[in-house]
Amino acid sequence: MTMFENVTRALTRQLNPRGDLTPLDSLIDFKRFHPFCLVLRKRKSTLFWGARYVRTDYTLLDVLEPGSSPSDPTDTGNFGFKNMLDTRVEGEVDVPKTVKVKGTAGLSQNSTLEVQTLSVAPKALETLQQERKLAADHPFLKEVRDQGENLYVVMEVVETVQEVTLERAGKAEACFSLPFFSPLGLQGSVNHKEAVTIPKGCVLAFRVRQLMVKGKDEWDIPHICNDSMQTFPPGVIQASDAGDVHEGFRTLKEEVQRETQQVEKLSRVGQSSLLSSLNKLLGKKKELQDLELALEGALDKGHEVTLEALPGDVLLSKEAVGAILYFVGALTELSEAQQKLLVKSMEKKILPVQLKLVESTMEQNFLQDKDGVFPLQPELLSSLGDEELTLTEALVGLSGLEVQRSGPQYMWDPDTLPRLCALYASLSLLQQLSKAS
Repeated sequence: MTMFENVTRALTRQLNPRGDLTPLDSLIDFKRFHPFCLVLRKRKSTLFWGARYVRTDYTLLDVLEPGSSPSDPTDTGNFGFKNMLDTRVEGEVDVPKTVKVKGTAGLSQNSTLEVQTLSVAPKALETLQQERKLAADHPFLKEVRDQGENLYVVMEVVETVQEVTLERAGKAEACFSLPFFSPLGLQGSVNHKEAVTIPKGCVLAFRVRQLMVKGKDEWDIPHICNDSMQTFPPGVIQASDAGDVHEGFRTLKEEVQRETQQVEKLSRVGQSSLLSSLNKLLGKKKELQDLELALEGALDKGHEVTLEALPGDVLLSKEAVGAILYFVGALTELSEAQQKLLVKSMEKKILPVQLKLVESTMEQNFLQDKDGVFPLQPELLSSLGDEELTLTEALVGLSGLEVQRSGPQYMWDPDTLPRLCALYASLSLLQQLSKAS
């Protein structure tokens, strides 16, 4: 990940573990995620590895009838944290309502990131709702309604108090908590130097709530929403892609199976070609994200999707495009190092073992909300040679599942669940495609 992504993700984990605070992943987009900004949730969202949001060029105020402006967002209170960025950064409360993040190993010693939280006050929102109606004929609203999308409003942000330049130099050993890369040709430490300047007022993380349209020009932003709720009245918008509230691992398994079945409907040639295309993209996160955007465009506007290795006579149905988009979304949640490890795992034909390992672990602990050490079924590792075992340990370890050969046993950390869900979906797809090749 970029330094910016590392900072925002670590910050979010510390401030709101397993909550609804979303880290911003692109520095260039921060101005589009201030309070009252309207954002879209990406298609094929999932309950399990977190929703992702994309910017729009509009705010809630842009789509309301002219009138008075709401009061400025208010500070929401105090918070403190430490041990960010896998011990590379530590945080401390400096003054009330302010947090300072001091660099340690990996970041320059004089780098300090000071942040604060701002949120839309309930009274300001209530007043705005009473005084300003929705501009029902606004072109942007019409476009979103016609495409069957939901709209979300940024209601709270974590932003920088002042400009800061973060630098990272020397050996990036802390980037990897597992020493298993060298025998695989993936180095765990690299000599490098990089820096990023984060401007004052830059949004690092945000919370959203769904915009609801009632009748022609009435609107609301309810406190409690679920994935079945729709921004626009029923009958105008298509059904949501997301599933029901999950009951455990069974719900994730069913979700993944539904999408896998759509991929299985492709011909053997189509599945083999899809695998070839993904193989060339694994380890190249930017290219994978570009493919994700292309797939989203295909669903939104009916564009054809061209995959490099896909023959021209292999047609992708809307359902197949949606399923591929779902799995590409899971793959982009993995680090580039994990993506490269998946390629090696396919070469060694050990995906089924890795899938069973992740599946078995999650079946036992999906709703477990406490850390703990648990015994591992010996047969889950018995078929792996030493190098294959090392590769597997690295792959699952980068998602936060620490497997120990002695015992054998594993360390469960509930905060790693979203990353494990993405790994499970990724393994499921690649295993299916590998069988067809």
